[in-house]
Amino acid sequence: MRKVLRILVFSDTHKDTKRCIDVIQNIIGIDMIIHAGDHASDAVYLQKAFPNIPVRFVKGNCDFGDFPTELIIEADNKKIFLTHGHNYSVKYDYDYATILNRGKELDCDAIVFGHTHNSLCDIRGKITMLNPGSVCYGRTYGVIEIENDKLRAAICSM
Repeated sequence: MRKVLRILVFSDTHKDTKRCIDVIQNIIGIDMIIHAGDHASDAVYLQKAFPNIPVRFVKGNCDFGDFPTELIIEADNKKIFLTHGHNYSVKYDYDYATILNRGKELDCDAIVFGHTHNSLCDIRGKITMLNPGSVCYGRTYGVIEIENDKLRAAICSM
């Protein structure tokens, strides 16, 4: 039996790293942190504050700097497409068809995005879609767990 891989997911933190740190310090067994942008500098800060936890992140529409806008994260044989979402019109494409099609093109198991500040956890066909919302505005974050080749995702409130 394999260990559960636990990924903590933030987006749209907008300089509210204190809440992120509170969450990180109160969850046991975090293997990775994902940040879906706005503010990517918060992800850099978390990387420095928790050097033993890998932090993967992209930049959002409020970010500047030489950060990627999209990443494919491979974790326990699962592919996670990470993007902020603004380039996929997630605020206006209410069925999320544009970002979902991109996830299908990339043959991903999950899509993680932000931008809307509203949390979403949904399964569309074989793809799990997760928008953790915002620790700053909605006081929500996400968790992805991978165990025995199954990916689960959830939204958590503070």
